[in-house]
Amino acid sequence: MIKAALRIIIVLCGVGFAIPARAAGTCPSGTNYTSITAPTDSKVTLASLGITGCYFVSDAGLDTNNGTSETTPFLHSPGMQNCSNSCAAVTLVPGIGIIFRGGDTWHFGNASAVPYGGVVAGCAINGTQSAGLCIDAIDGTATHPIYYGVDPAWFTGGSWARPILTADNPLCNSGTGGTLPDGATCTVTTDSFGQPSTFVSACGFQVGSANNLVDYGFSQYIIFDNFELTGLCQSHVGQPGGEDSYINYQGYQAPVYATNVYIHGASHLHWAALNGSAGCTGSTVCINLNAFYGGNGIGSDNILLDVVDFSDSDPIGENLCQCSFYNVAYNEFNYTTQAIPGNLHDFHDNIYENFFENGHSNVIEDAETSPIGVIYNNVFRHIENFVTSGGGVLLWPGPTGASDHSYSFNNVAYDVGEIEYFNMGGIGITTNNGNYVVFNNTFQSNVNQPILRCELVVGSTLDTSNHYIDDGAYLNTGCTPTILTPKTMTNATATADGYTSAQTFAYSPTSSGSPTVGTGTNEHSGYCATLLASADALIQAAGTACQSATTYACSYNTGNHTMSCPAKVATARPSSGAWDAGAYQFSGSAPIVSPAPSSALFVQLR
Repeated sequence: MIKAALRIIIVLCGVGFAIPARAAGTCPSGTNYTSITAPTDSKVTLASLGITGCYFVSDAGLDTNNGTSETTPFLHSPGMQNCSNSCAAVTLVPGIGIIFRGGDTWHFGNASAVPYGGVVAGCAINGTQSAGLCIDAIDGTATHPIYYGVDPAWFTGGSWARPILTADNPLCNSGTGGTLPDGATCTVTTDSFGQPSTFVSACGFQVGSANNLVDYGFSQYIIFDNFELTGLCQSHVGQPGGEDSYINYQGYQAPVYATNVYIHGASHLHWAALNGSAGCTGSTVCINLNAFYGGNGIGSDNILLDVVDFSDSDPIGENLCQCSFYNVAYNEFNYTTQAIPGNLHDFHDNIYENFFENGHSNVIEDAETSPIGVIYNNVFRHIENFVTSGGGVLLWPGPTGASDHSYSFNNVAYDVGEIEYFNMGGIGITTNNGNYVVFNNTFQSNVNQPILRCELVVGSTLDTSNHYIDDGAYLNTGCTPTILTPKTMTNATATADGYTSAQTFAYSPTSSGSPTVGTGTNEHSGYCATLLASADALIQAAGTACQSATTYACSYNTGNHTMSCPAKVATARPSSGAWDAGAYQFSGSAPIVSPAPSSALFVQLR
């Protein structure tokens, strides 16, 4: 792709403009917005994010309005094909916000629905790929990004709800089997792994040839905030890359953000075969649908406080990611299959649950960003419970170079079925094996299987103070890490000692006499100090988190599909003396406060 010099002409709504920006209106002034540098702290204003002028969009608006206030909104937004008249005269420049009214719906599949946003046929990939909402090749700046989002005080109905962008296909799940509202049939079945599955006889609507709902690829400093995305149906053959995606961000040029987004409601035609098998050819339908797709070698995308929940869909029908996942925190990932991030750097405080197998699914198959990648404070649960053989991999970190390091700590994983649990070395993305530091995690397996699998590692592997609950040997044969103070027990022993999945915080110690208490190695001046010494603010934050026990990720509100973080106040680990083994610390001092990140908005993430 060739980036147009100075972006003199910006393509929006399928039309080229080279005119001055229409004067924007005053932005909402409330402290209602997620801080990009501290997303779980108190809310901030749009002005503090660098948004200086706003346009407004409502399904009760008109494109002949000036769009500069909530009383004179546009019907469509810049980036929609059907944006016309005054809407089409808007040029997106740094500091502009596009504010959608809460509770309204814009359609991108059904051309008869109102308001219909249309499809931008030449949105991306040198004008060859379509999308519904197209924010492609748009430049914000580090201090003045471009904001697509909401004013929580502006909504239709009795209370605020996210604005909805839909591809218009109906839900197909175990409760909607039979004839759907669009006339297609939803078939409820069981796949070859014994997992529940559903598929449709036809996709009623597609968002152009690529079937991508939102695209902000080849852009920079974009914040996409507080939308509900739903209704994609996959009918492509041959598993083409970059299609059938809720959010596509191929080739972005600098940090881009998805915050507080709720993604759900997908369907697909009947697959010819399991993913990766001989039956998946260039002329057959196999899994291709992604919540997130894209990325580049820059590694500066940020997925924060989002909810991807396909519990209303086929549980094995949607990949979470074939993308860059550089900074991923405080999210809920539910009822998905397969995540292959190519630039994962910082993955923490996420709930990742109800994971299903599509042929050889991997919860995280990761080529990490050099020189350090961190995976911490996550909860992985209900992983491949139907699978008795041939499962994928739960965690498969992959340092990019032989001298790079992967750190995994304070994670809790439980209710895990037949799967390669934690594998190291020689992943599909990279053949560099790197160095692995796995410490203070709580790992439980439902079946007798190795938890650590590291026979391909040529770098070093350090196994320190982990709590393994496994009815067999937790190390596979040929795996010889440097081992310090692990705590191992069978499932029956764990139950007898009070460690169960029924606890509010699963498999945590119940008293000062619990077997994991005081049996671990202190890493205050070890691994934690190494992370704190990094010049990277994200890795420094991991170093601070290392000095405390797990936060147990976040709490997920299934009613309004939002996150509340943390789920557990982190207990500080002692600076001297033994730590508890596993992700928990039974008692300790007040939690350590993370240092404030760089005051320069966005810059520390580049």
